[in-house]
Amino acid sequence: MNPHTLKARAYIAHWQVTQDGQALVMTRADWMIRVEFNGSAPTRALIRKPGSPEWRHLDRRAITTHVRGHGEQMSMFRIGDPVKVGPRYGTVADMYVETPTAQTSRACPVKLVVAYVDGETFTPYATSAQHLRDAELQSVTLSD
Repeated sequence: MNPHTLKARAYIAHWQVTQDGQALVMTRADWMIRVEFNGSAPTRALIRKPGSPEWRHLDRRAITTHVRGHGEQMSMFRIGDPVKVGPRYGTVADMYVETPTAQTSRACPVKLVVAYVDGETFTPYATSAQHLRDAELQSVTLSD
């Protein structure tokens, strides 16, 4: 994928795009993706997710998937957020955009990596989790 194609796809998906030398930097909903190019070939991709201060390696094959990530779901959580998934409580340890399949829409869904209080981890969709404060407010409202 050349930088012009990536830039066009990012704009279509409502990312802000800036150029930093030979790199494109895309920002949306506190997610940042940096793709470095040598001419028209991507040489390295890095990602910084909401709530994380560090940049991580992003497989070049996953760039398009992340650019196509569901915007609303990408803005729902940050790493470190306390959540409730069903009856269980935990913390968002990581998140990623799921690779598209025949069942997914054009916008790729976001999955969380939740570390539960009992030590287990699970990867629910972002739409299956509630911020802990929202879950607590809902239970208070239901019991009143």
